[in-house]
Amino acid sequence: MKRRFLFFMALILAGAPLLQNPNLAQAEGKWRGAERRPYYVIDARYDEASTKVTGHLSVKVPVEKEALSQVYFHLYPNAFADWKWGEESKPKQPGYLKVKNVRVDGVQAHNKTKETLLKVDLPTPVHPGKTTQVEMDYELKLPKGGMRLNKYGNTAFLAQWYPMLAVKDREGWHTDPYTTTGDPFYSQMSDFEITFHVPEGYRLITSAKDSPEPVDSEVTLRQANVRDFAAVISKDYEPVQGRAGDVQVNLWYLKGMEDVAQELHQAAISGMEFFGKHFGKYPYQEVDVVLGETGYGIAGMEYPGLVTSLDKIPTRKGERPAVNVVAHELAHQWWYGVVGNNQVKEPWLDEGLTTFSEFLFMSEQMGENEQDLLVKAAERTDRIHEEKGVTSVESLYKYSDPVYGMMVYTRPAAMLWKLADELGKEKVLEILSTYYDRYRFQTATTQDFVQVASEVAGKDLKPFFDHWLYFKDRSMSKKKG
Repeated sequence: MKRRFLFFMALILAGAPLLQNPNLAQAEGKWRGAERRPYYVIDARYDEASTKVTGHLSVKVPVEKEALSQVYFHLYPNAFADWKWGEESKPKQPGYLKVKNVRVDGVQAHNKTKETLLKVDLPTPVHPGKTTQVEMDYELKLPKGGMRLNKYGNTAFLAQWYPMLAVKDREGWHTDPYTTTGDPFYSQMSDFEITFHVPEGYRLITSAKDSPEPVDSEVTLRQANVRDFAAVISKDYEPVQGRAGDVQVNLWYLKGMEDVAQELHQAAISGMEFFGKHFGKYPYQEVDVVLGETGYGIAGMEYPGLVTSLDKIPTRKGERPAVNVVAHELAHQWWYGVVGNNQVKEPWLDEGLTTFSEFLFMSEQMGENEQDLLVKAAERTDRIHEEKGVTSVESLYKYSDPVYGMMVYTRPAAMLWKLADELGKEKVLEILSTYYDRYRFQTATTQDFVQVASEVAGKDLKPFFDHWLYFKDRSMSKKKG
């Protein structure tokens, strides 16, 4: 997420796999070892008058290492039903995500909703190697002015808009509560088949490969091996189309943004080419960039195959096209989209790598070297650690908003620039490309990244990362003093 990061920078200055397959062969019935993924089938009907999305969801859940007796889903839009966070981000009108008629393998199942979490009890335990199918009817009410989820003019922004299966790994079920700090949406690679019913004249911009033409009334979209599925339903946006190699790159803009649309579209193409060259091939067929500050937290967010961005940003010399925001959000396609991490537990791992990637792009491709900005940020984080005791490897709930930006975005980016000074830029790029290749379509950890970096560097880099991420040597020296 970029919006808050821009604010933090201003403060510093002041002071594989199957893709768009019509048959979804891998997703439906051909599970293979580590490629076993949840398979969502969603019917979604959008009513513009009531600003509701209603329909049916079915998800096939693979069971891995131990028997399941319950399944959890996140109902994130319920955060907008009874807002518990700051006034700045409070929606003007509430929203919600309600479910009913919950069934497991065709049998009615006991279930309980508590705020943003749905627990479904399975009628009988499901054993490893098997699958279970959970289905339900749902009703989504879009909040007015909701964070990431909103209706603006003739456009509906759908993020975390359906019941999302929680992650279960060796740590157990991840049922982390909603928060407005960062992106509390830890998810797993899944396959999607979604049928949208929309009013005449609307376009669909989604995580799948979709047509830029208005939808007649109904369309079915399929995308496999992605962590989430986002959508924008709009009559207001117009596209600029192009390609970065074999990847379709679309930029969507509103009336009044014509003066920056072409430049930002070219930046998007350049960014996709740059990141693909240095980190590894983008594995999907299309990416969409949607412009405009059309709701709190909307302009500057990443989703698989779809990102949002500001159209312009303020600078000391006046407004300019938001090239760096576009670059940042597209870099997330590599760091979060393909190589995943637990964004609640270790948010630095995608935001820090993404911020470094953004600054590298702006330096190499746009001729704007602002490395000194990161140096100043690193100096600030030393003082923050002394005052508050937090490090760059904390869960979202340990940070206030300003501290989150400094510790999660800027210090890790400064760390990688410092590593480039010590090892050379090419060696750091080799670390990133090796990390990408080894953990694509998986969930990586801080330990995984440090191990890859040490292997590629040919020496133990743990002391380096201990200093930058955990402040260990500073803490030790402070205790000795």
